Amino acid sequence: MSQVRLAATVILARPSFEIYLARRSTSSAFAPNAFVFPGGTIEPQDAAAAAQRRTLGLDPARLAREFRAEIASDLHSSEPPVERDATRALLVAALRELFEEAGILLARTAAMLPIAADAAEWERVSAERARVRSGELGFADLLAAHDWYADARELMLFSHWITPPSEPRRYNTHFFFAAAPPEQVALADAFEMHDGIWIAPGDALARYRRGEMHLVYPTIKHLERLRAFDSLDAALNFVRSKPIVTIMPHEGADDFVLPARLEDAW
Repeated sequence: MSQVRLAATVILARPSFEIYLARRSTSSAFAPNAFVFPGGTIEPQDAAAAAQRRTLGLDPARLAREFRAEIASDLHSSEPPVERDATRALLVAALRELFEEAGILLARTAAMLPIAADAAEWERVSAERARVRSGELGFADLLAAHDWYADARELMLFSHWITPPSEPRRYNTHFFFAAAPPEQVALADAFEMHDGIWIAPGDALARYRRGEMHLVYPTIKHLERLRAFDSLDAALNFVRSKPIVTIMPHEGADDFVLPARLEDAW
C-alpha cells in the first residue's frame, strides 16, 4: 500500500492579485518555518457522507472536469490516478483546511447566497474554528449548525504535485485556486500556521532570493507561474482552461528539477 498521503492545498488570491501565504510552525514535521499556501492531508471526516452532503460542487461532471491531470511521457509518477471517491474528499479537505488554517470559509446559505454573518456570529464561528481544528467539532457539524453549505464550486484545480520517493514524508497534493471572498478576513490559526500575509507572487520570490522568506520548491514553482499575472481576472481565466500535468520532480544535484519543456507547461 502506498505511504503517500493525499493532500489538498488552496492558492487564495484577492483582486489586487496578492496571494495568501502563512508560515508553518517551527515544530512542524514538514517544512518548518516555510511560508506556504493553506492546506493539509485528507481526514476520514472529509470522505464522510455528512460532510459531502453539506458540500456543493461534488457532482460527477464537475469532478471529471477538474481532476484532469495527465502523466507526461518524460516525467514518471509513482502514484495511480486518484479515484472518484478520493476526489470528493480532496475538495472537502481543501475547504476545511482553508477554514482551519486561514479562517476563510467558502460557503453558501441554504438559499444559495454567499454567507454574510454579523459580527456576533463571526465571533462564534471563530471560536468554532478552533474546535474544528482540534477535532472537537466536525466540519460538517459546524456547517449544519449554521445551515450553511461549503462551496467546492469556488475551487479550481491548478496543479497536481507528488513528493519524490527520496523524501521521508510524501504527499500526493492537489493545488486548488480560489478567489478570496471580499467580506472575510484571512487570519492564520496561530497553531499550525503563523504570520499570515498577502503578497504579490513576484514580491514573495524577491524576499526569498534575499533570504528574508523561507520557501520550499513547490511553492517557489507555483509563485513563478503566478507572477505572470497582474490581475485576479487574468489568473482565473488562465486557471479555467490550463492543462494539468502530474509533477513528481526529478532529484538534481542540489535540489529538485523539472524537464525543461515542462517548466511552464504543468
